[in-house]
Amino acid sequence: MAVKKRRKKKNPFSYIYIAFVLGVSMLLSSWFIMSVNELLALARPDYEVIVEIPEDASRGDVAKILKKNDVIEHKMLFRTFAWLTKRGAEFPAGEYKLNSNMDYRAMLRRLTSKKGALNTVKVTIPEGYEVSQIIELLESKGVCDAKALQDAVANTDFDYDFLDGLALGKANRLEGYMFPDTYEFYKNDEANRVVKKFLDNFNVKYNQEMKERARELGMTTHELITFASVVEREATAKDRANIASVFHNRLSSKTYPYLESCATVQYVLGERKKVISIADTKIDNKYNTYKYKGLPPGPIANPGLDAIEASLYPNDTDYLFFALQEDGTHKFSKTYEEHLKTPKLNP
Repeated sequence: MAVKKRRKKKNPFSYIYIAFVLGVSMLLSSWFIMSVNELLALARPDYEVIVEIPEDASRGDVAKILKKNDVIEHKMLFRTFAWLTKRGAEFPAGEYKLNSNMDYRAMLRRLTSKKGALNTVKVTIPEGYEVSQIIELLESKGVCDAKALQDAVANTDFDYDFLDGLALGKANRLEGYMFPDTYEFYKNDEANRVVKKFLDNFNVKYNQEMKERARELGMTTHELITFASVVEREATAKDRANIASVFHNRLSSKTYPYLESCATVQYVLGERKKVISIADTKIDNKYNTYKYKGLPPGPIANPGLDAIEASLYPNDTDYLFFALQEDGTHKFSKTYEEHLKTPKLNP
């Protein structure tokens, strides 16, 4: 009689062990692939970011900053790599331009080199500068190429309420909104970022109270900034509120509805004359306020805060005329007869 051999039962724990080993192997394999992708910046989107490294930053501090700016995914991996490669014992404080597709070695090389920090330059934009003058100044300071800035001004659709209705494509589209101030720029920066810094500043400085006051005067933001730009180009620090009162009076006058601003004529001419001629005042252009009633189509310069405030809160006068004097001041008159008797430089 044959004896059947009993099959040896396998221990169930062996299946668990095998599954565990396979699971760990898969996890390690996935971790290895992830680590390689991360270290070499494989398959990461391509974009630039500027990060600021503070004084005495540790590897951990830098890893947190990079993670916050989406330059790396795994802080511990970055810290470990920096430690193993003996880089990152010291991170010079400063601002650095990084790209998301930089591998760890290139990133650390940039962050640990004093030459890697971005060069910055302070630029003061005078009140009353035109966009073309601002662009010329920025290029001279090494901030950005003039053509790139011109293209950004004309063709970039910046998302601000105060720019609604301003058509793309015009070289002076942002005239009035590139707020004059002192700025710190990166050298050789991107044009859109440079222009946005001006617009961000305007967005803060031209506050809600000013918008409400403009509405009380029956003016849109664009009309108010256009008005303020004319005041800026015509007035001095001492007589802004009086100049503003003259223009407000002119806008509501049936007898003298023309602003007759020499500054608007100069904007058409594209040059600065100490004295404009009678022929200049007859140029057929909508910006010529000797020929066309009311405000020009848009700002003629970028007004500062003082000119904006004077335009919003002019002195309460009956003045309809002013005349520039040799010493740079202005004489004001209520009637045309008075004005005729006043010495003047311009027509």
